[in-house]
Amino acid sequence: MADLLYPSLCAACGEALSEGEDTICTVCRWNMPLTDYWTLPDNYMTELLAGRIPFEHASALMFFSHHSDYRLMIHRMKYGSRRDIARATGRLYGYYLCGSEYYSDVTHLVPVPLHWTKRIKRGFNQSEELCRGMAESMGVGVDTRLLRRTRRTATQARKSRSDRWRNVEGAFKVKRRFDGGHILLVDDVVTTGSTIEACGSALAEKFPDMRISVAALSVVKRALPSRSVAELPEI
Repeated sequence: MADLLYPSLCAACGEALSEGEDTICTVCRWNMPLTDYWTLPDNYMTELLAGRIPFEHASALMFFSHHSDYRLMIHRMKYGSRRDIARATGRLYGYYLCGSEYYSDVTHLVPVPLHWTKRIKRGFNQSEELCRGMAESMGVGVDTRLLRRTRRTATQARKSRSDRWRNVEGAFKVKRRFDGGHILLVDDVVTTGSTIEACGSALAEKFPDMRISVAALSVVKRALPSRSVAELPEI
């Protein structure tokens, strides 16, 4: 009777879930705009972060579109207290990553931290919940104590690339020792990569030999900034 009166709805399209479906309906899972970046050593994410932080691999589960059900799904996850969405998409992402040769030796999942005031307001850190879902599929640990956000930053939405960097520059600190391994730095949505750059810079400064890879739930794909002639490699 409860299922009839209050059916569980798909986090993306909002239709009622059928028996056996969890959080996201089969149709929305099938139509998800996957990037397949975990199979490609060179992709938009690696180009976006190239030269900004030392990293081994970079990936995103899906493309972010401002006019899609999946944007609504991410919005519900971040602002609607839907940690179940983060867990479900994390499990799916982890399933793909653990089958990739580039991420098979990851030893730690490290979420981009929220400032404690935002964490209290939202009730959880969506990147941390993504990590916990990924950990279920990948069989690796989640390290929530390695990085800390030391100051509250304004939302990155509607900021230019330079403003995004200034907003998060120096906002993250390493809070404990790291005993080695291959970490996967996890964020929810990557637009310009400024937040990932700030986190990666803090880690690389403290541990120059750390192996870092990057994984985002989604990426906003845009034209990359053109490079000057001086920046082009010699042939």
